[in-house]
Amino acid sequence: MSGQSTHSTYQPPVAKLLSAGEVKHSKKERWKNYRQKYGLTEADIPELIRMMTDDQLWNSEDIAEAYSAVHAWRALGQLKAIEAIRPLLSLWDDYEDDDWLSSEAPTVFELIGSQALPVLSEALANTSLKEWARSSASEGILKIGKAEPEQRDACVEILRRQLEAYNDNGLVFNGMLVSALVEFKAVETVDLIEQVYAAKQIDDMIPGTWAYIQIKFGLKQRSDFTKDELQPQFFKNMAASRLLRNLKLNDDLDGLGAPPPDDWYEYPVTPSGFGEGFLEIPKQSVPKPVQGFGQGGVTKGNKKKKKK
Repeated sequence: MSGQSTHSTYQPPVAKLLSAGEVKHSKKERWKNYRQKYGLTEADIPELIRMMTDDQLWNSEDIAEAYSAVHAWRALGQLKAIEAIRPLLSLWDDYEDDDWLSSEAPTVFELIGSQALPVLSEALANTSLKEWARSSASEGILKIGKAEPEQRDACVEILRRQLEAYNDNGLVFNGMLVSALVEFKAVETVDLIEQVYAAKQIDDMIPGTWAYIQIKFGLKQRSDFTKDELQPQFFKNMAASRLLRNLKLNDDLDGLGAPPPDDWYEYPVTPSGFGEGFLEIPKQSVPKPVQGFGQGGVTKGNKKKKKK
């Protein structure tokens, strides 16, 4: 696009999204009606996909332009654009740290609906995709199954089939698959889930411990387990490394999962600020900042940052 401004490469009505402004809300109930407000139709899907994946926009120093990709994928979801799923998942190759991408992609899949299931199922098995992209696909399957209860069994089967490859899946990905199955109350998959935990092929910070899974499925009571059995490995590791001490479980484990309740553990001393006290981080040399707004792109928090 050398020699051309970003605006000149897009035509109405898609071009209007370049000035749609900073995104304020993530809940789909608060999303704009892109069909009605901007006059978008199925004929605009190819152009919207181009906007969603446009590196120049992702790295724009103009705040409004930097958010146009978000507006584009929201519009694609509302247009039920099944052809947008693979391009959307490919964004994790460069932007896996982008908060809007990770939080909204599953909702886009939900809006596309059950017709998205074959493509999402394929994505789950696609080892060339980033682990978080595959995890996002699993969350999308969960959302579709919740929004369309008649698709529950189909969604559970897709997730179960992928979990069978737990030795080849990443720990986080397995955690997301198990978490979705627990949300579906898919007790029919409990034997497979037990195998995953026995093989230690899961990040139990995401769905909770094996003991917690059994409680959620109604197979056991909390009183059947010790506090140690209910505590994810992460906190055990932190305690062992002396970064956390005096760990205790919350009296009410209903919210246990990802993330755990705020009062699930307590620090022996309250630092006056992050990075102080027992959370102190050793000082390191820091490169001199480069002058200029954005320094090569509007970052999230500012918004997006392309991963190098």
